[in-house]
Amino acid sequence: MPAQIHPPKPPSVRVTQADYDRLADLADALQSDGAGLLRRELERARIVGDERRAAPPFVRLGSQIEYRDLLSGRTRRVELTLPEAADIDAGRLSVTSPVGAALLGLAAGDTFSWTGADGRPHALTVEWVGDAAAARSKVA
Repeated sequence: MPAQIHPPKPPSVRVTQADYDRLADLADALQSDGAGLLRRELERARIVGDERRAAPPFVRLGSQIEYRDLLSGRTRRVELTLPEAADIDAGRLSVTSPVGAALLGLAAGDTFSWTGADGRPHALTVEWVGDAAAARSKVA
C-alpha cells in the first residue's frame, strides 16, 4: 500500500516565542520557496513557552531530527539551523529551505506534505527529534 501523500489535516505546529520572533523576521526578509513555506507554517503555529524539555519534543532551531521522505523512502538525520550555519554536507539544514520549514514545529510521528513551486509533491514523516537543549547555544 503506497504512503499517503496528503494527510487529511496538517499536523500541529509548535514554536517557542524566541524562535517565532527570530524566524518571523527572517521569513519576511527572504523571497524563496522555503521562506514562503516557513511564513505559512509560522502563521498557523501555536506559540509555546521556551522550556527546554517539551513533551513530546518538537523540532525547533538546534534540534537533531531524523525524518523519512515518503516519496523516495530515504531517511536522513539533520540539525535544523539558521541559514548562515547551514551546511547540508555536514547535516545542518536551513530552516528557510523547504524541508527545514516543513520540519519546524513537528514531533515524532507527524507527517507533513506540500506541493513545491515546481508543482511536485513532497511528503515527510518525522521519525525522531533529539533534545535541542544542548544545541541551543549554537544558534543563540
